[in-house]
Amino acid sequence: MTSHQTHHRDAFFDLILNSSDLSEMLKQLAKLHPQAYLSAGALRSTVWAFLHGQTFDLKDSEIDVIYYDGQERNNHVQQRLKQKLEQLFPQQQWDVVNQALVHTWYRKENGEQIQPISSIEHALSLWPETATAIALRLNSSGELELIAPFGLQDLFELRLRWNPALVSYTTFKNRVESKKWLQQWPRLQWVGPTETHEA
Repeated sequence: MTSHQTHHRDAFFDLILNSSDLSEMLKQLAKLHPQAYLSAGALRSTVWAFLHGQTFDLKDSEIDVIYYDGQERNNHVQQRLKQKLEQLFPQQQWDVVNQALVHTWYRKENGEQIQPISSIEHALSLWPETATAIALRLNSSGELELIAPFGLQDLFELRLRWNPALVSYTTFKNRVESKKWLQQWPRLQWVGPTETHEA
């Protein structure tokens, strides 16, 4: 791990731990489902807000939880975990997904079924933009454990970079525009589809 990668990771951990809400969510999630991770928007937006001199308000925001269990054949565990989290944190919208089951319902833009996902890292490597492809949990030792297949550089350098693994550039661009990220965080920068990525 390079010095800037270590710096980004340490800064990320500090930001999350300094958020009393996210810290409590991580603690409760570790108790309810030790293999589950907080991921995506709440983590990403906490960093983007900080880099804009703001504080991200988690109230009424969607919190993404992901885990991987290849033995599950239905969504019963997902639903139970979601219900427990809703009871503990009723002000948040919870989205809980076993990534091992995504291939049973997700379809590509051409309608084709995707291949089964093999791990959390594999799942994150398919997400539309690099800055969102992050997942965090408290492990059994009480330490933060991060999975970020593209690293944290784009996240901390405020780059909106398309990941071509699953969705088209048009879909990615429409997603960014629909979420109004550039209006909320004007220092974000588009990265062209031909520009290379350095983790």
